[in-house]
Amino acid sequence: MVETHSDVTLPVPPAEAFEVISDLEHADWLPAVRQLKHIGGPKLAPGARYEVEVGFLGKRLKGVLVCEVVDPPRALEMKLEEGFDLTITVNVRAVRGGCLVEVGARYSIGGGPLSRAVEMSSVGPARRETARACEQLAARFGRRAEVG
Repeated sequence: MVETHSDVTLPVPPAEAFEVISDLEHADWLPAVRQLKHIGGPKLAPGARYEVEVGFLGKRLKGVLVCEVVDPPRALEMKLEEGFDLTITVNVRAVRGGCLVEVGARYSIGGGPLSRAVEMSSVGPARRETARACEQLAARFGRRAEVG
């Protein structure tokens, strides 16, 4: 299993940051995501389903992300419905002068003989994508990212 995270302090209240983070159909702060479209369930609640297209390691991957946790303005968690095991988490908490946003990803490619090698070769790119997500949020709100 691969885990990666990054965080950024934004000069806005948690509710304002969460509003941008949870607007999934306009999630331009997620650099690997090429397309995200609501396809079922409530718009932003557990059970919401989004068709996703991601560019990663030179490939375009498609799937369905399912919203597992929505706790405004504190937490958002999405899981990939099928394919490899992927969970994306975003946690927001108030800090002096704004809020701290922590973005994380946890994934496992599978149980085949080459899966561990593929996972290990993806660690660097996955960490860069997580850091870039925080950098994109920082650019949107005017603060520099801290890589975790």
